[in-house]
Amino acid sequence: MTTLQPTPNGYIILTGYTEPETGGYNAYCIELGVATCDDTADQALDQLEDAIAVYLEGLVELGQLERKFAEKNIQIHGGPLPADAVTVSVPVGKTVRVYALPVPAPVAVAAVV
Repeated sequence: MTTLQPTPNGYIILTGYTEPETGGYNAYCIELGVATCDDTADQALDQLEDAIAVYLEGLVELGQLERKFAEKNIQIHGGPLPADAVTVSVPVGKTVRVYALPVPAPVAVAAVV
């Protein structure tokens, strides 16, 4: 059994979904508006996770992480990352993935515990 360690700055829950496009799939992060594409739905969702990480790092560098979280109503959760306790509604015909990601920097947004 793996014990999940608490993250120093908390974690956020983001969702991504794919749509078929000519020659591949587009993937979108609903909460952040980040998008990417690839040949398969799984590859597009993998690419989306990388794109989200780059986007969050850019927000940290610009000092805009708190503003973006507040603007998009993204809640920061305390404690360990969830193993499998997240539920989402899946639109018909969409492939959906839930990302539980550590917050990349301390933020002053009130954490949800």
